[in-house]
Amino acid sequence: MTVAVRRTSCAPGIWLTDVLCNAGPDDATFEEWHATACVAFVTQGGFGYRCSAGSAALGPGAVLLGNARSAYTCTHAAPGGDRCLSFSYSLEVVEDAAACAGGPARFRRGALPAAPAFAALPALASSAAEGKGPSLEEVALDALGAALRVDTGDEPRPLRARDERRAIEAMRSIDSGASGPLSLGEMARRAGLSPYHFLRAFRGAAGTTPHQYLLASRLRRAARLLLTSVLPVTDVAMEAGFGDLSNFIRTFRRAAGCSPRAFRLRGTQGRAPARRLG
Repeated sequence: MTVAVRRTSCAPGIWLTDVLCNAGPDDATFEEWHATACVAFVTQGGFGYRCSAGSAALGPGAVLLGNARSAYTCTHAAPGGDRCLSFSYSLEVVEDAAACAGGPARFRRGALPAAPAFAALPALASSAAEGKGPSLEEVALDALGAALRVDTGDEPRPLRARDERRAIEAMRSIDSGASGPLSLGEMARRAGLSPYHFLRAFRGAAGTTPHQYLLASRLRRAARLLLTSVLPVTDVAMEAGFGDLSNFIRTFRRAAGCSPRAFRLRGTQGRAPARRLG
């Protein structure tokens, strides 16, 4: 197993780490520890995550939550490796954010499923890490605040290796095909399950429904295109899999808190014009 790590200081008490791991099913698992609290976005691949708060299958768009000085184990039932953008926070930063959110300064869950509320943050983090758009500190605090607000709900049930593998493979398949039409029946067929069993298995392992995961995947693609291309907003909507422009604008605004045009402006301030996709 090989792990490549690139760590950047964002502000006092806040760090961004880009973690690239090539572990697979043949690699042994071992216990690790979170030195500080963290909010990590899975950007590629997938893996299983187990900690005292529960277990979950994490694919592109999922959010890993870690409390300071807590143990965890990552498993890799599906091949292909993974990549994460992870924000780490000192205790003082977490306590301040938790006081503003009106909740505890610890995460009660180990992970959050891919959701529209987080869809735009990885693209903003990547842009900020290049010195363009918003500051890394700003994006890091947005991520922490969103995680503290969403960190509710029932604890996930224990995750079996078979369910982990199926869920991660399904998430990868949905993520790669999100720009086209994908029905529940087609997703289930790719997984080799009936629609009913696929829905239950996916929701149990991933913590969200296939439809919500697909929506979040399309929003993540739209966010990347807005920051890395000069495509008109209409073309971004079509490329991301939204068949209706007004629906895209409404959905994106609800998820990101601003219109697609305002998001592009925020994330590309000071950047040279992007090249048109060809």
